[in-house]
Amino acid sequence: MSKADNNSEQKNVVINISGMSCNHCAQRVEDNLNKVPGVVEAKVSFNEKKAIIKYSADKVDREKLKDSIKDTGYEVVE
Repeated sequence: MSKADNNSEQKNVVINISGMSCNHCAQRVEDNLNKVPGVVEAKVSFNEKKAIIKYSADKVDREKLKDSIKDTGYEVVE
């Protein structure tokens, strides 16, 4: 079963992150993002200090994604 309905609009967003000090940090952020309802796939790169997220626009918005990163203990770079 897919995390998103086939008829929902999927979008991609790149969010820059600060405060990660290792690959484990990036994995924590990625795991938390992938738990957000509406997220189809999240990949977080420690080296690039960013998250690339595919999500269903009718289920979650960018602010909720940013909140998930902040709730994990890291900062979103605007």
